[in-house]
Amino acid sequence: MSKIIGILGGMGPLASVDLQEKIILNTKVASDREHLHVITDCNTNIPDRTRAILEGGDSALPEMAKSAKRLAAAGAQVLIIACNTAHYYLEDLEKQVDVPFLSIIDAALNEVERQGAKKISLLATKGTYKTALYQNKCEKRSILCIEPEQEDKDLLMEVIYDVKAGNIHEHLDRMKGFLDNEIKKGAELFILACTELPIYFSFNSINAPVVDPTLALALEAIAYAGAEAL
Repeated sequence: MSKIIGILGGMGPLASVDLQEKIILNTKVASDREHLHVITDCNTNIPDRTRAILEGGDSALPEMAKSAKRLAAAGAQVLIIACNTAHYYLEDLEKQVDVPFLSIIDAALNEVERQGAKKISLLATKGTYKTALYQNKCEKRSILCIEPEQEDKDLLMEVIYDVKAGNIHEHLDRMKGFLDNEIKKGAELFILACTELPIYFSFNSINAPVVDPTLALALEAIAYAGAEAL
């Protein structure tokens, strides 16, 4: 019997759909009834994680805990979070429910190691940079993690918030120029460490060597739930 997957979503809504879609599209099945049981709580009441971390805004933990408890009550047997920055709260969330979590950060870095990359460029929110969620784990795995310059972090935040607002085709020339510069610095892979960024790259057909943490998490969730990935 396969396990039921619960998605803590709403951060933003499109990222939640992207994660569930990647679970569906990457599960090996012969019919609709063979797909995994997935429950998504698209909780748009969760406060902005970056503002909470950088500016002392409302903590995302209480609403995330509500989502986790709703998913557990609905029968979820493993939980995943459709937001990288929200993993700042993961240890506290794990104390709220008796359901295990899979980490998007661990899933992404497992894929980096699988590809054999040793120098990556981290594309993320300023909240994720501040908390060193990826940087600390990269160091433990002997992966060199490049952080963009401040103006490029500003660009990434503009892109991320535009996608959250439904504007998916903004800043393309600036983004391509930034990526070219990162490759010149020696970046072997880009980690799209905000769940809006894989959406942006896909919709705009950006051709760059990337690791998509959303996809990596989807694949690990498929395996954990007891299904076979394509």
